[in-house]
Amino acid sequence: MSATRVYIDTSILVKRYVKEADTEIADTIFRRALRGEVVICSSEINLGEATVVFDKYSRKVGLNARDRLQTMLSELKSLERSSSFEIYPLSSQIIRKSIRILLEHHIYIVDAVQLQTCVEAEGTVFYTADRELKAVAEKIGLKTQM
Repeated sequence: MSATRVYIDTSILVKRYVKEADTEIADTIFRRALRGEVVICSSEINLGEATVVFDKYSRKVGLNARDRLQTMLSELKSLERSSSFEIYPLSSQIIRKSIRILLEHHIYIVDAVQLQTCVEAEGTVFYTADRELKAVAEKIGLKTQM
């Protein structure tokens, strides 16, 4: 039996490393990945966007952005070695297809990239804490969770 492929967007990724509302959702996904029940898929753009969020937290509440980034990269590398995490590069093909989503649904390019990457990764569930992004994901035929 193969593991379920789930896509996590930046909002869920950040919740793994910064205690926020719904952090338990991210923790549950990562626990399942550690047990080999799911393969977490994400775009490399999520890593950059998460770093931006860590930096914002560092300026607002003194969180050490470099430590959070290092913790995230270390955990993701470990999951990648165990085949429980896949990072998808930002390709020109994904960008072209994302532009179509952006123009049709009037969303931020990074959000469109995340949706298209989920499609490319053959993710069975798109996890997000963003209600608007969840609605668009459902419109394009993705199963979602918050």
